[in-house]
Order: sequence, then structure tokens, then C-alpha cells
Amino acid sequence: MKFFVTGVNGQLGHDVMNELNKRGYEGVGSDLAPAHAGIADGSAVTTMFYVGLDITDKEAVLKVISEIQPDAVIHCAA
Repeated sequence: MKFFVTGVNGQLGHDVMNELNKRGYEGVGSDLAPAHAGIADGSAVTTMFYVGLDITDKEAVLKVISEIQPDAVIHCAA
């Protein structure tokens, strides 16, 4: 399964992405920054696919979702 996770630069999104990885799922992370800017702890989330995205931009969100085609979205952004 493929998951699209918002807010991966924060603690919750960071932990969700690492948990998805531990369970063998594909995770695509997003946050406002153009590149991953969360905790640089060397965990899986720091090397997983990342998309810089403003979730308040409806057209950008629709474009990213249509390109990634996740099975589910996990919203962790504040």
C-alpha cells in the first residue's frame, strides 16, 4: 500500500512515516518546505520520497494526489 502523509516535518508526521516504513508500506511525505526539514535523526523518513506542498493550495494538492495515486492519505499537518 502507498500512503501520502502531510506534515512530515513535525513529530507526528515523522513518526507516522517511520512506522509505515517499519510495517513495509510505501510512504510519500509532504510539508511546506521544498525539501525534508524535520528531525535529521537518520531514520527512514529522512530518505523517503518527499514533496514540498502547501495543503491550502487546492489545485496543487489535487495535482500531487493525482500524480502519486496513494491508497490512503494520513493528515498530520497542523
